[in-house]
Amino acid sequence: MKILASFLVLSWVSASACTPTYKVFPSKVMEDVDRNFDFSRWRMMTDGSELKKVQLGGRILQSQVSGDTVTIVVSQLPIVTYPAYGPKDNGKNNGEFAVVYRGQVDNADLQRGNRVMVVGMTRPWKIVTVNDLSRNYPIVEAGCLHFWNTQGRDIADFPFYEAGYVTLRQETVCGKN
Repeated sequence: MKILASFLVLSWVSASACTPTYKVFPSKVMEDVDRNFDFSRWRMMTDGSELKKVQLGGRILQSQVSGDTVTIVVSQLPIVTYPAYGPKDNGKNNGEFAVVYRGQVDNADLQRGNRVMVVGMTRPWKIVTVNDLSRNYPIVEAGCLHFWNTQGRDIADFPFYEAGYVTLRQETVCGKN
C-alpha cells in the first residue's frame, strides 16, 4: 500500500512538472481584461470611444525608444495556447496597432519579428512616428508586456527539452501605471 501511495504521489508530481503553465502576466494584471474583445471592431472605431482593458498579441514591425517611453508598432496575431503559448502567425493580415509603454525595455526584445503580448488600456487613435514614418494607429497603453525573442520565427518552432526547458529567451516587463 505504501508503494502504491508513493507511486501515485510521484506520478502526480511528475505530471505537474511536465504540465506547462501559460501565465506570463501576474494574476492581478489580468483582472478586468475584456475576454471577448473584438480587435476588428475596435480598429473600425477611429474615435476611440470604447476604452477597455485588453490582452493582445502580435509580431513587432517597428519600435522606438524616446526617453522613458517605448512605442511599438505591432501586426496583430491571435494568441494560442497549443502547441506553444503566445501569438501565432496565421498567415493573415489582421491589422496593426501601436503600443505605448512607459518604462525600460531591453533593445533585444524590441527587434523586428519578435513576438509580443500586451495587457493595457485601449486609447483613441493617434498619429505615431516611428523611424521617421508617421501613421495613424489605434493605441494600447501598456501596463505589462511579454516578449519572445523569436527573430521572426513562430514560438512553436523553438525546441523543448526535458523538464520543460526551452531555448527561447522571454521577458516580462510591467510599468508603474
